[in-house]
Amino acid sequence: MAHGPGLSGSARGCAALQEGPHWVASLLRRGVRHRNHGYPLGRGTVTTSPDILTQTLRERFHLGRFRRGQLEAVQRVLDGQHTLLVMPTGSGKSLCYQLPAALDRTGTVLVVSPLIALMQDQVRALERLGIAAAALHSLQGREEQERILSGVAEGAYRLVYVAPERLRSAAFVEALPAGRVRLLAVDEAHCISQWGHDFRPSYLEIHKAWEALGRPTILATTATATPLVQEDILRQLHVPDAARVVTGFNRPNLFFEVAHAADEEAKVDCLLGALPREGGTAIVYVGTKRAAEELADLIGEVTGLATAYYHGGLEPEERRRVQARFVQNRVQVLVATNAFGMGVDKANVRAVIHWDIPGTPEAYYQEAGRAGRDGRPARCLLIYSPADRALQEWFIANDAPDAQGLCRLREALAASQKGEGGRRAVDEMALRRRSSLNEVKLRVGISLLQRAGIMEDQGRDGGNLLFTVDEAAPFDPQAIMAEVERFRAHKRALLDELVRYAETGECRRRAILQYFGDPDTTVVEPCCDNCEAARRWGRAEQPSQESA
Repeated sequence: MAHGPGLSGSARGCAALQEGPHWVASLLRRGVRHRNHGYPLGRGTVTTSPDILTQTLRERFHLGRFRRGQLEAVQRVLDGQHTLLVMPTGSGKSLCYQLPAALDRTGTVLVVSPLIALMQDQVRALERLGIAAAALHSLQGREEQERILSGVAEGAYRLVYVAPERLRSAAFVEALPAGRVRLLAVDEAHCISQWGHDFRPSYLEIHKAWEALGRPTILATTATATPLVQEDILRQLHVPDAARVVTGFNRPNLFFEVAHAADEEAKVDCLLGALPREGGTAIVYVGTKRAAEELADLIGEVTGLATAYYHGGLEPEERRRVQARFVQNRVQVLVATNAFGMGVDKANVRAVIHWDIPGTPEAYYQEAGRAGRDGRPARCLLIYSPADRALQEWFIANDAPDAQGLCRLREALAASQKGEGGRRAVDEMALRRRSSLNEVKLRVGISLLQRAGIMEDQGRDGGNLLFTVDEAAPFDPQAIMAEVERFRAHKRALLDELVRYAETGECRRRAILQYFGDPDTTVVEPCCDNCEAARRWGRAEQPSQESA
């Protein structure tokens, strides 16, 4: 097979847990907006002394030294500076909000995270270190949520993890006494930018909660943000002048390569040949649920390796079980869609193989970056066929409802019965039937209508969506679709960038770093398949040149 080139107060009851964002205005009218409850505390409660911070690192986290960028980020946060932290996957971004929590005995660090699995993993790890932490999420029962919310109100936790949707809850925000939240940590901060590779509209509500909480210090963290996305993150968080700690994107222990495959059979041969047979594990990323299941069966049958699949269609308990088996080394090869990986802490992944090309360079580098977190050599392989682009083109073309779908959705929302204060509730499955939209298009459609001022999403109550509708607001579906088309053009441009990576004959590492605006020119050996081919070619030619 040809190996070609490669990228250029107190708890108020669970019913209130789902209240919408109308509470923000009342809190702001009470003057909360004008307070700043972030660091520094000014009475010696916390310190930015490197010696004290290093001592805390050793005694509380059992780590010998700070990694590049960590000390600077922690010091800036404790000095009260809003900070954007950009560090490679697996470089220890979470420590930069966990250590301040360990130091501050009177405040709470509120961590916004998009993934329940990440919340649970970090809470367990912190509890083992003796640091009180909790997570509030949708998989918990009512009693457990009320218990945790009471603990939040009483200041029982140093860190509290929540999904961005939780910040719409008045009960939750009001459970945090004035001045309690000293640091608001926004994990996976690229999700707030529509120019990022994983835009999540719920992140756009974060700044409202930040105002209501008294404008605590913000630490936004991400592993994948171009300069454009960095600017947008800070703009959307309303802290455009925040400090930036960018340690670079280079992962010297990762070897990048692209295998060009003419057909499915060639792709299978390449995949089977790339799987680590002795020691370590591998993640194989695919584009669809069906491919995950079929490829996992094939790999297990042909190689005898312990193999499993993971995708968003699995029940939550099954996803947790598969992830646990993989982390415990009971699964050697995990075939997964992009539903897997964010926040998964596993050091000995020796290979990340992409069976299908992802949609963006950011998605590719974030997923590839799950290899080699132990610092040892690891392989990042993209198996590429030009025909594979069609799958991503389909995703782009089908990522939002059309104009007719938007009209049906608006009509279904407006037809729902009003409750107290104009709030409405509708069963999500019923709404999908009435609008003839699938889950993804419904979510995107709601986001589009909200941004157009047609409705205001106010969270959930069980299986019901809570919202208000402004029936007098002008509705121009064609203007909304024009915005959708602009966004699709941007996504196609990102896909073009990744295709250029797959097809380049130049250094792949340099192509990645240049894309992210990283000027690092450090020579890494081995680097990528193109550089290794050039080195071999040079060595092969040298004798003949000398003999001449």
